[in-house]
Amino acid sequence: MSRIGYIFLLACCIGGFTASRAQTEKVIILEHADSLKGRVIDGEQARELIGHVQIRQENILIRCDRGLQMIRSGIVYLYGHVILTDDTVTITAPRAVYYRDDRRAEGLDSVTLDDGKSHLRARYGDYLVRSGRAFFAGDVVLQDSASTVTADTLTYLRGERVSIATGLVTVFSRTENLAMRGGNLYNDGRTSFSRMTVSPILVQWDTAAAGKRDTLIVRARALESVRDSVRRLIARDSVVITGTNLTATADRALFFTEGDSILLRGHPIIWYGVTQVTGDSVDVHLALRQLREVRVMGSAFAISQSDSLHPGRYHQLTGETLDLIFEKKIVKRIQAETRAVSVYYLYEDSVANGLNKSSGDRIVLLFEGGRLRSLKFIGGVEGQYVPEPVLAGREADYRLPGFVVRESPPRPPDKELAWITRAQVR
Repeated sequence: MSRIGYIFLLACCIGGFTASRAQTEKVIILEHADSLKGRVIDGEQARELIGHVQIRQENILIRCDRGLQMIRSGIVYLYGHVILTDDTVTITAPRAVYYRDDRRAEGLDSVTLDDGKSHLRARYGDYLVRSGRAFFAGDVVLQDSASTVTADTLTYLRGERVSIATGLVTVFSRTENLAMRGGNLYNDGRTSFSRMTVSPILVQWDTAAAGKRDTLIVRARALESVRDSVRRLIARDSVVITGTNLTATADRALFFTEGDSILLRGHPIIWYGVTQVTGDSVDVHLALRQLREVRVMGSAFAISQSDSLHPGRYHQLTGETLDLIFEKKIVKRIQAETRAVSVYYLYEDSVANGLNKSSGDRIVLLFEGGRLRSLKFIGGVEGQYVPEPVLAGREADYRLPGFVVRESPPRPPDKELAWITRAQVR
């Protein structure tokens, strides 16, 4: 035989083998049925499978009470206690449709998917065996050992371990006592990264408080969760943080959930009681959701109303850095360092009595029961006393550079947080 003839024969054999294998892959094997009836539906041969039906296509095993198999198109209609298994994935539904050529299954009415680690249920499900892509819609609930996710739709890419939830999405974490809600959730299981967008809101509460006090509420344009060696949450763009005793805004916030600290970056502002604090960056350290320390770095400025009867008078403290130490929710110590300046209004028996303006390398304010007990000035001290007759009506003249009183953003009304109870129940 010539070389050309040999190659031609070999090609025919390979082509025949490939075609044979392709045909084998398309075969659906009937492993069991109590009874079988042949039918013709719209000109196509079909067979009706009745009772304890079990069919297989390669590693895909399907069981149900009754089935209708279309021979040419390869579509199988499945009814009653439908169970499809593919390796570690199990899908159940009251009704389903299986497409032989596409290796695709549609679950109808009430669908569940279980892969040994997560359990998912929805009204509708579509699963592509080859690609491992699953799409679910209608009251979607995804649960694992740590959390519950609800959504209008959810797409899961099994190979990439990526899930995308859309519509009204909620996440409830039982291990961290937090709940999130937004319009879109992207999660990458390989990198332990997730991102929630479309008006996201996060609520975390102290366990001892049973969710009724000491709650922390975070709103932003995007919320991200990173679960690597250092577990953290990142809030990006237009961040608003509301706690029981603290409110803050910033361009970006970083939460270390295990370290119980919050880092605020990009025009941060903090309100605590009647005090407003600003700076280039702010680190907030908490203990069980309670303020322990606030450290302000760069252009630090603290403003607090001196007396409710004198709304235009504000105590002021500035410096390159500012430290506020708290004890049992009450400020215990404030320390300003490097070019520190203080403006403090004086009162005698609630009667206004001028102000002291002082500067130094370091200024320390000590409090007792929330009231100022003493001021200490260290290094390069300069001071000025302004008597009340000179001060009255001229308070604006003694405002330090950068003085701006900003209104604290309101706490979301309780009705906007009612969804948390529903998330907990699920």
